[in-house]
Amino acid sequence: MTNFFNDKSPLRMEVSKNTVLIILLVFIHCTGFAQSENSMTNSSIRIPLKKGKKPSTLYEKLIIEPTNLFIQSKPIKNNSPHVQLELNVVENSTKYNTFLWYYEESSGNKKVNYPKAYQNYSFSLEMNKKKVNLVVEKLDFEKTMFIDVGQTAVIGNLEILFKDCIRESSEDINGNQTDAFNSYNVLLAENGEHKTVSFISLDKLVDKELIIEWKNYKILILEDSEKALKLIVNNSLQQKR
Repeated sequence: MTNFFNDKSPLRMEVSKNTVLIILLVFIHCTGFAQSENSMTNSSIRIPLKKGKKPSTLYEKLIIEPTNLFIQSKPIKNNSPHVQLELNVVENSTKYNTFLWYYEESSGNKKVNYPKAYQNYSFSLEMNKKKVNLVVEKLDFEKTMFIDVGQTAVIGNLEILFKDCIRESSEDINGNQTDAFNSYNVLLAENGEHKTVSFISLDKLVDKELIIEWKNYKILILEDSEKALKLIVNNSLQQKR
């Protein structure tokens, strides 16, 4: 009697290959991950977004779940986004929920994106011939990003934690409120060294940006709010190369 598992004939080998292929196709279908339409490189992935139910995408260790895609051709308000996406990112047992926006003036001259930073990834929206893509790429220096409160961005060996935002106010001698502002705490870390940086809301009439310098890093705070900080990180060592 011929042992099927030990038989190395071309027929048996072909049957085995087909069986493995079928199992892989069934696995991909059952897990709900969509990869075929995605454009992937070593450092980024573009996920086409469509109306209706959007399958999850597995990228490295992340499970990416885009949901509630909202598109309006003509925003109701001037500062309203053209595109809004609710996004869930799952890594092991940790889940990150956020919103992404994309705005474009009717003239097409001004385009504003709001890339969100999570760990060492950046999530943003891209418009391409009226099609919307979710772009996931590795964080890098000299690129604009938004960090949600409570989240950490990792660029190289540098970790930036937007720890908290505290609403504060000042009063005159009569107890009347004279000013209201936010107080921010940001934790910086690299190779076991830590530094906590505190600052108050930017004065938009005076300050264009706030510069935080630590080690060889220069962190530019461009905008602030209770929910997110907009910033750019420069590395002087990298610039010298």
